[in-house]
Amino acid sequence: MSRIIRWGILGAGEVVDRWMRGAMQVENMEIVAIASRTRESARKRADKWNIPVTMTYDEMIADHNIDIVYIPVPHTAHKELAVKAMNGGKSVLVEKPAAINEQELKEMISCAKENHVFFMEAVWTRFFPIIRLALEKIKNGDIGEVKSVESAFSFRVKDDNHSRLVDISRGGGGLLDTGVYNLHFAHMVYGKSPVKLQGLATMDSDELHLQVDEQAAYIGQYDHGELAVMTSGIRTQMLDTAYVYGTKGYMIIPRFWKPTILQTVTGNKTETVEEKIPQKFKEFEDEGYQFEIQYVNECLTSGCKESPLVSWDNSLQVIRQCDELRRQWGLKYPTE
Repeated sequence: MSRIIRWGILGAGEVVDRWMRGAMQVENMEIVAIASRTRESARKRADKWNIPVTMTYDEMIADHNIDIVYIPVPHTAHKELAVKAMNGGKSVLVEKPAAINEQELKEMISCAKENHVFFMEAVWTRFFPIIRLALEKIKNGDIGEVKSVESAFSFRVKDDNHSRLVDISRGGGGLLDTGVYNLHFAHMVYGKSPVKLQGLATMDSDELHLQVDEQAAYIGQYDHGELAVMTSGIRTQMLDTAYVYGTKGYMIIPRFWKPTILQTVTGNKTETVEEKIPQKFKEFEDEGYQFEIQYVNECLTSGCKESPLVSWDNSLQVIRQCDELRRQWGLKYPTE
């Protein structure tokens, strides 16, 4: 019989509702408590999801009945909370990007090593069955040698200036919200970082006068000439489909960041595979968070401290690319 993993939610933002729909589908876990800066915020989520206890951040970190915390707060608060939690003996699943820059992430990884706890960036895309199938097909050479990857993930945020997505003080902009999906996807396909990375970003072009990247396009070139062509943003609605081109064929992955369909084309043959998200409770329809949550539970049950699928080095390589793009764009966050 598998061990029951006891979770605490260290933050009470809107993404908690989406994550909880996935947690509801997983059996070997218990949501012990939820914490926020104020008990009022935590109570709203607790009441909605029947979470038994609300806490302050410090109370949760000190609670020995919690094995792991999920951190879904704004990017700029990730490091502080994760380090506190790990120093308190807690394992950590922190939303992507794990940190706002490489230096912060290095500090978090060092903390995980020092405290001998599990630590992972929540790259939930990696655990979808469709992604696993696509990577298996690539490894088996079904489309030949991969030469190019194209992906876009961009949407239009509401026409106001209240969202954290447009707030530079909270790490807003497209790169750290949607762009990391592109960069992680390319890394999944190629298993390496580009040797060259060049990008352009649009900032302060519309009525909101944003100080962050409204939209951006960037190209990575790899050591054997492979390319990744990527676009991200928060003020332009785009088709979120990924294309993987090989020497024998290509793949199309609609909604690549949470995919349920994979189309593989080789010559005159087209194969389409659909993997629907299992729904244990129809009233709590999950987008696919259950795959990541179940994987983390398995890691903790086995005593694993670092995920081999979303390793610390993988996360470091992606955040380095974010740092480089921001350097090119002259985008610096106030906390840096």
